[in-house]
Amino acid sequence: MLRSLAAQKRGDFEIIVVDQNIDDRLAPILDGWADRLRIKRVRAESRGVCRARNIGAAHARGQWLLFPDDDCWYPHDFLCRLDKLRSEHPVAFYSGRAVDAQGRTIMGAFESKPGPIGRDSVWTTLIEWMMVVRRDAFEAASGFDEALGPGAGTPWGAYEAQDLALGLLTAGYVGYYDPDLTGHHPDERSDRISAAGIAKIRTYNVGMGYVMRKHGYGFLVYLPRLLRPLAGVAVYTLSGRLEMARRSWGIFSGRWSGWRGAPTPESNRT
Repeated sequence: MLRSLAAQKRGDFEIIVVDQNIDDRLAPILDGWADRLRIKRVRAESRGVCRARNIGAAHARGQWLLFPDDDCWYPHDFLCRLDKLRSEHPVAFYSGRAVDAQGRTIMGAFESKPGPIGRDSVWTTLIEWMMVVRRDAFEAASGFDEALGPGAGTPWGAYEAQDLALGLLTAGYVGYYDPDLTGHHPDERSDRISAAGIAKIRTYNVGMGYVMRKHGYGFLVYLPRLLRPLAGVAVYTLSGRLEMARRSWGIFSGRWSGWRGAPTPESNRT
């Protein structure tokens, strides 16, 4: 990730690393880039990726915020592409498409056409490390929900970007998605049917249920997201693909658990 940022065509940005380790293992790595990148290391005892993102945002001095994964990387012209997008579509937040090293879409289904981000499209236009948010809008939306995401200590293991985008939309801000704005990440699809992989995808889908109910999606809107994996259980079982049947059950049970355990919009206002 740091190598790809050092290769950007423009260098007027800072990098804030929120270090949640109990030791100094990151220090020599960051020191090795000190002559090429402006890096600020912030120590934090609290755990959770969303807590770290909010801490980093609070230390930021720039107008725009990007939240990279430690194992992602960006094309050398990423920031220039973003500048062009900002010029053509001046909005409060942007998102692009996740691709592997060969440029193939990964980590979900992404829209093939550019356009405004809305309540219907947040599920097919967003991923955390490809979301760029204007700092004032981020602050107005209260940042990331720290109950979500890896390390939060809750069952709700994902969909932090969708939650933030829905909060921004509710606050009156506008977002824009462009599939030509791409970033790279290792493809995680190889671990689809192991016990660990199924547990991980279940945790992610608990997050979906939480976010959809929190933001007032009706149950009839949510129902197809329950029925599809439930149908998958039947189809895969009948065809003898029991690992995929267990995976589909993990998706279904995660989504149902997330919906049942989520705060309703009414409780959010109390």
